[in-house]
Amino acid sequence: MNMKKFLFVLIPVLALMACNQDQSAVNIGKLHAESDAFYTIVPKNAIVENVGVNFEFTEGPAWHGDGYLIFSDIPANKIYKMKGRKFEVFREPSGNSNGLLVNKDGSVIACEHGTRSLTEYSADGDLRTIADNYKGARFNSPNDLCKSSSGIIYFTDPPWGLPKRNQDPSKEIPFNGVYMIKNGEVSLIDSTLSWPNGIALSPEEKYLYVSNFETPLQDVRGTADVFWVRYELDENGEPIGKTRFFDAPDVDLEGGPDGMKTDRKGNLFVTGPGGVLIINPEGEYLGRIELPVPATNLAFGPKEKDLYITARSTVVKVNLK
Repeated sequence: MNMKKFLFVLIPVLALMACNQDQSAVNIGKLHAESDAFYTIVPKNAIVENVGVNFEFTEGPAWHGDGYLIFSDIPANKIYKMKGRKFEVFREPSGNSNGLLVNKDGSVIACEHGTRSLTEYSADGDLRTIADNYKGARFNSPNDLCKSSSGIIYFTDPPWGLPKRNQDPSKEIPFNGVYMIKNGEVSLIDSTLSWPNGIALSPEEKYLYVSNFETPLQDVRGTADVFWVRYELDENGEPIGKTRFFDAPDVDLEGGPDGMKTDRKGNLFVTGPGGVLIINPEGEYLGRIELPVPATNLAFGPKEKDLYITARSTVVKVNLK
């Protein structure tokens, strides 16, 4: 090949490579460290990038063992599957699902606003209801969940899925509860939180964390009280104590306390005012990942190398250490 032909072929290829590199390197977020320990979790040069846009309202991301991310689009009544940069519908209708959890066998447990229940969707496409009531009264709208190694499901039940929230005439339970399902039985953990939302277990399953806030508004900036509680669990997964674990450092920032996850070291990643906040197991605030829009929930990719964040109409990815 002569030089002219070589350059004719090479230059467009290099331009395409540069374009792809520029697209993948677009950073839409900012890192705010409160402690040097923050950068032992999130690298200083971490890229916060959009990997999916133009959804309606994304929530409940979970990593599937078959190598892809699933997440809810609540008003679209769909669960999407994301593999690489490609998206396809995983389940439709989804019952207006919110929080999702993937079992080892590939089945998916969903908190459904539309059906006011927890369901399990098998790898073969079969759907069953796990629970839809407490002592005969229908749940408000199950929101988020986590599951212990022994099979206990913990979940929150605020009224976000009811058209008139707490004032909705179809609300059958007078409080917004935190529950557990053990051996098929639904038990109440806490009825005193105003708006329980995100929920997560510590890696050794000694603690259960729940986010909460008072006087929720469409825009929660200026909310007087945004905090996370921690329940101590006994060896059978039963709650034996409760403490107020962490308070939002700046409630004037945009966003509210929503989904959360713990990493293998027990650090808590929570969506809250200002983005994704990282808190160590002792309750020390390490810093936050700021996003241009409020985050709703998050999930780790394989080996906790990446963090996937649902944020309104988008899905965001952040590389971790």
